[in-house]
Amino acid sequence: MLVIILRLALLALLIYVVYKAVLFLGSPKRRLKSAQAKEHFYFLDEQKNTRKNFKLTFKGVLFEGEKHIPAKDHPLFIHTIFVWTDSSEEKLGTFTEADFNELEERIKQRYPDCKIDWDSSIQKWKNKKAEEQ
Repeated sequence: MLVIILRLALLALLIYVVYKAVLFLGSPKRRLKSAQAKEHFYFLDEQKNTRKNFKLTFKGVLFEGEKHIPAKDHPLFIHTIFVWTDSSEEKLGTFTEADFNELEERIKQRYPDCKIDWDSSIQKWKNKKAEEQ
């Protein structure tokens, strides 16, 4: 009897460990951090939730975007997206104007009718790069 209970407990423990492993490997936040470490593109967003910010990583830099709706009575229409990053200018040093254009295109694939506003530090950096060329 004790052996049967021990086997059932062990089986339940094994099922629980497999369940937690699947949850961990499928976690969007883990995939975002993994893509950032590997310097790949990854877009983490809940498109149906207009009040929740999205995060994306590109070339190892983590960007965050805040969605703005024109009025509370029309929550499905995204009017403006404000994008910023907390990364240092060293990481942004590898970015070109084409990289920022690609980021805008990838955002516009999900939100085609929106206007994208960049943070003042990114805009200043883009202007500085444009002056150098």
